[in-house]
Amino acid sequence: MTSSSASPTARPFATVGGRSRLVGWVIGALAVVGLTASPALAAKPEPPPLPVVTVSVSTPDLGLGGAVPAVLAKAGDPIALTLTSSQTFTQAVTFNLVVTVADGSPDGVLSPNQVTLPANALSVAATVTYSAVENGVTITPSIGGKGKPISFTAVPSTPFDSLRTLQLADQGTTLFGADTCTTTTPETNCGVAVLPLSFASQRAALSTGATAGECAGGPCKAGSTVVQFIAALEGYTAQSPATLIFRCDKTQCSNGGVNKFKVYYTYLSSGPLDTVAPACLLKGQANVDPATGEPVACVDYVNSSRDNAGDTLLYFNFTHDVRGTGY
Repeated sequence: MTSSSASPTARPFATVGGRSRLVGWVIGALAVVGLTASPALAAKPEPPPLPVVTVSVSTPDLGLGGAVPAVLAKAGDPIALTLTSSQTFTQAVTFNLVVTVADGSPDGVLSPNQVTLPANALSVAATVTYSAVENGVTITPSIGGKGKPISFTAVPSTPFDSLRTLQLADQGTTLFGADTCTTTTPETNCGVAVLPLSFASQRAALSTGATAGECAGGPCKAGSTVVQFIAALEGYTAQSPATLIFRCDKTQCSNGGVNKFKVYYTYLSSGPLDTVAPACLLKGQANVDPATGEPVACVDYVNSSRDNAGDTLLYFNFTHDVRGTGY
């Protein structure tokens, strides 16, 4: 009985042990298979980032102070352009230079309208010109035409204004623009800067450009011209301001008294003319902000007048370089 009872007990034990070894072998095999298959099941690596291609534009330092834009140029003047890539290309790549403007379709032509980035180079410089008087000119790199397409992220240039006229005056000048802003001036608006203390910068600039898109929250009058004065002004106060005389042609400013017409302005070198100048409280002076004590630009309607040619002369008293239009 002892031997017969031991025999059944031994067989199940051996069987269970065999099953344990079999299960262990299967688990091990699955583990090996899993390890072998894991690379195929792993997530694909992220693709490399696209090259970032940027266009920047500028004009030389003219010795001006104040709010000087990156580009200060008349239509047709040379502009320095640099195209920069965050990555090199194994072969030379020709980029188209596409122009857009703030309002509508561009009227001008950019020349040249392509630049070629050499193989293994990160940047290329060129000199370009733009032929039309327009605001908010932007240049964006693109690739088109035949050949293998190249993917990249394009960063356009900072918008700039292509001006109609641009004059410079040297330090010590106290009357600026009187020889060019006259009854025969073709622009609908032009300006004469009266600067009793001259200016602190090496030079000052006086320019005219295309109609700004927005004047104090609404569209600017069609055909009006933006006048811009740039210089570092020092020593001017509300009691002793500089004056910018806006000459408004009779085709724009003929109906009604002089005090009917407004000056729209900004202290920024680009963008909308978002402020309407108030009337000056005192003849020959700028206003004063009661909260800060700072000078506030204004229109001196006492000194403003209409000349024999029918043009309106709006006397704008100010202490800071400015862009504006009067109508």
